[in-house]
Amino acid sequence: MGVEAPPFNYMTAAMQDDFVRLVAAVETDGSVGAVIVTGGVPGRYITHFAIADLLHSAETLSAALPRPVASMTVRTVKAISAAGGAPARRLLERSPVSSLALLARFQAACKAILSSPAVWIAAVDGPCGGGGLELSTFFDMRLATPDARFLLPELTIGLTTTFGGQRLATLIGPSRALELMLEARAITAADAQALGLVNHVVDGDVVARAQALAARYARRPRATVAAQKAIVNDGVPLSESLTREAIFQTVGLSSPTTRGALTRWLQEQDPSGDSTFLTDPEPWRTGTALDMNAEEPASA
Repeated sequence: MGVEAPPFNYMTAAMQDDFVRLVAAVETDGSVGAVIVTGGVPGRYITHFAIADLLHSAETLSAALPRPVASMTVRTVKAISAAGGAPARRLLERSPVSSLALLARFQAACKAILSSPAVWIAAVDGPCGGGGLELSTFFDMRLATPDARFLLPELTIGLTTTFGGQRLATLIGPSRALELMLEARAITAADAQALGLVNHVVDGDVVARAQALAARYARRPRATVAAQKAIVNDGVPLSESLTREAIFQTVGLSSPTTRGALTRWLQEQDPSGDSTFLTDPEPWRTGTALDMNAEEPASA
């Protein structure tokens, strides 16, 4: 986890970059049979994406982008990122679309987990929201403590999910996934288990339980595990879905309304630095924090 993340464990660009490298390392290390992902501090998993990072990304976009322009931009960046190698990646990292380039690599890493030769287990012991919840949908199992909480607040600030929307719908069904997004309400681990998002609610040390499972699953042959996971996840057209999510994210970040929401969120953030979605969620859940449907000026 990136050094900027603690103590509230926000998902940052540094964390995403670390995760891309982790997935690549697991793919090539034949000694790794299972991976456990948990929060860097006790009682926190991944709260949600760092709002300050989102606002910074929004501010790099000079004007509101119509969807066709966002589509062309996202598809071009993903194509260059996938085929251009290290020189192209370094060029993208120094360009105004650096955040999109990182998102392309991060999405590719998430997708790779679905056919990874290792078993990936989330050990959730606190808030699991936004990007943290989306990331967990790509794992093979999700364990949670009774006091863990799950939420998707993106719609309250004018954004869609960025990489896990379709995976969530696959796990719990489209209607329930959309309800979770519309409500933007933190649900309990028990409720998440009832929905099919959590495999096991663990009283006690959730990491120790994950380690016990990981030790057993790691004894399965990696090649067979990878093949079985590909079979289980086959038929899910993720590539196009991930591209669409990146397009909608880019459109949202370029919107003045969303920039205003991100700015307001940071202004209302608890002085301790904790998430407004946790310390004062009601104005965002009810849509009274600000008018998200105010008419925006026409883009040039």
